Amino acid sequence: MKSKRNMETGQIGNVPPVLIGSSIPQGLEQVRLHKKLKQGDFILTTIPRHKEEALAVARYCRENKIYLCFSEFLFRGTYKLCFAFREHIPASQFYSKKDVDEIIDAAGQYYFGRIVTGEIGGVVYWPRHYTINRQARAWENLPAFNTMAEAKKAFVDYCKQWLDYERTNIGKGPLVSADASILQKYQALAGPDTMLLEVMPGDPHLMHAAIRGTAKAFGKKWGAHIAIGCYGGVHFDKLFQQRWRTALYYSYISGAEVIYPESGHYTLRKTAYHQKFGFYSKEMKSIRSILREMWQFARIHTRPASGPLVKVGVVHGNLDGTPGLWNRYVWGQFYDEKWLDGSAERGWNLVERFYRKEDWSKETVQGDCDFSGNPPFGQYDIVPVEAPPDILRNYSCLIFLAWNTMTPEIYEKLKDYVRKGGHLVMFLPQLSTHIGRAEDLNLYRKGDFTDLFGVRVRAKGGKDVIGIKYLANSSLKSYRFPLLHVGSDPRFIGNMTPSRVEMTTGRIIGYWDNSGIQDMEELKKQPMLIENSLGKGKAFLVLAWEYPGDKGLTRLTEDLLHTVLEGEQGNIRLIGSDRVRYAVYEGNLPRFKRKYNIIYILNTDPDCSASVRLWLRDRLTEEFIVGPGELRLAYCLNQVVVLPEDKYVDIKSWDFVHYRHSIEFYSLRNQKIRIHNLGKEKLTVLLNGVRCSCRPGESFELHLHKMVDPARKKFFAPDFLKEPAVKYKYVPLPY
Repeated sequence: MKSKRNMETGQIGNVPPVLIGSSIPQGLEQVRLHKKLKQGDFILTTIPRHKEEALAVARYCRENKIYLCFSEFLFRGTYKLCFAFREHIPASQFYSKKDVDEIIDAAGQYYFGRIVTGEIGGVVYWPRHYTINRQARAWENLPAFNTMAEAKKAFVDYCKQWLDYERTNIGKGPLVSADASILQKYQALAGPDTMLLEVMPGDPHLMHAAIRGTAKAFGKKWGAHIAIGCYGGVHFDKLFQQRWRTALYYSYISGAEVIYPESGHYTLRKTAYHQKFGFYSKEMKSIRSILREMWQFARIHTRPASGPLVKVGVVHGNLDGTPGLWNRYVWGQFYDEKWLDGSAERGWNLVERFYRKEDWSKETVQGDCDFSGNPPFGQYDIVPVEAPPDILRNYSCLIFLAWNTMTPEIYEKLKDYVRKGGHLVMFLPQLSTHIGRAEDLNLYRKGDFTDLFGVRVRAKGGKDVIGIKYLANSSLKSYRFPLLHVGSDPRFIGNMTPSRVEMTTGRIIGYWDNSGIQDMEELKKQPMLIENSLGKGKAFLVLAWEYPGDKGLTRLTEDLLHTVLEGEQGNIRLIGSDRVRYAVYEGNLPRFKRKYNIIYILNTDPDCSASVRLWLRDRLTEEFIVGPGELRLAYCLNQVVVLPEDKYVDIKSWDFVHYRHSIEFYSLRNQKIRIHNLGKEKLTVLLNGVRCSCRPGESFELHLHKMVDPARKKFFAPDFLKEPAVKYKYVPLPY
């Protein structure tokens, strides 16, 4: 594999670099300081007050290949202009639209955009008094509504209002949204060009999945705006710094295209602890050193451009207004308790199970190895139900866990998804057409789901404490339900409401039982989980009238998720601690028209090393160690696993004929590389000119000497991580 590398950026072929950068104060001198500090090739900054300096900043960024992003031009929730957040200025003292466009043009291709709808999701996720009468001097609360549909429309229109105004009256794009919630899809519907996730206020696993799924659905670029200064920890200590480092690398393996800190890297104040850290403090130098390390890694190592492989999509349903953090009122409707989150919204809590190992005592865990603790390929997406069919087909399985209001368009789209090979998992309430919080379920087509699920739901049964028995397996061999016999004790006991149904083409997998029924014919009248074959795919439906997050259904839902996630595992899997996150990417070998995989393995535990193994097509590597808070890489091709000791590596070339591989790596330093042969034939490897071979099932270790890529020489410099002596005068950051 020998592709031409851009001598300026280190970019290989059409693979774009991952942008690393920081938020910086206003002005040309601050941009120069950023460059001298080696803080990356991206900046977020406030537009300077004077046009000539703004033009100078734009030109400097273009000449030095630094991507330029401006903070907001409008004071949030108003049409008042500002040069810095929270600083009002008269319109006559701001730039004209022609001036703004001229400044943008001066940056050329290195103009990234400007933030317009920063934290606008706060109208839904902030505490109630932040928004009422703009008490936080930002966005205004949504008014009271009767239905979920009204609230959704109002929120999308509110986001669109500011984007449209900016394009018409302020200047051209790209326009950027920045938000901390899972409401990304509604902002995408309003039309920003680029989307940023404010990392740290919420669960990074949930939020990265949401913005990545939204970006795929709507064809947007996305990045990570890490609010480490505000949410890094209540006390500045070693764990604070480790949290910062992990946030950078987790955003990287998740597929973020730009990664930078909001604050906390120039100065930091922890008022409650009477701590103040200045620019020259060892603490701030440490934070900047970690960012510099991230930039160095992102320029020495080339991440494939395709993003991480993702098999499972958790569907963000129609009209779902759950923010995913802080506020417990759906759609920010503080005015009536019926809008408090309920069992529908609590379904989002279930995704936390995706990253937890199953307890050793659970009899429902089956197989030779336990792959729980990570979803398939280590990642899942939160997929907008509004996504087009060609996007949905990229997922082998779609799971509904929270609110969804069914429509004819969505129903037909799901049928198309299953017919073309997808696996669909739904619960009965998600097939309801109701749009109000206090309405009873109103099943779509009066419960006739023959064409999708092979069943007609005739009526609601009586609610009772009942259990479930799985008595038949799925037609999908990888889905291994915990089968029992007819007279066995039921499992997954909870207070739930079964259905009275007429089965058509569906197969019963699980039955409900509250009396120890011994007769199979009696059990057939009590289906709880059914499977239906449609075209090339399978559709599963739970026939309880409760949402999957309902307390009475939680045990059933959790085990069903375990079965589905296990069944959807790919040909590359990780076994180890559930503090280890991983992602699998595909790279190309153009000469051979073949793909190889890079596996990024991140130990999020700050204190203890993790022992892990990789599973490839029924074969396991030996155990290897990932240090506390460390990232390791594994390259896989043709049952060969190449495991560098140090992450600062990049492929220079990789040729192979059968089981003879010739590999060249760039490497920042001398290191060891272990090569695992998981194939059935003897393996021979020539690594940077050193030859070795081993038998099937064995591994061997080679020494890799430092090799510098001339195109990226500055990143291989021994003193790259050292911070140079600089002069700094305090100026506020954009946020």
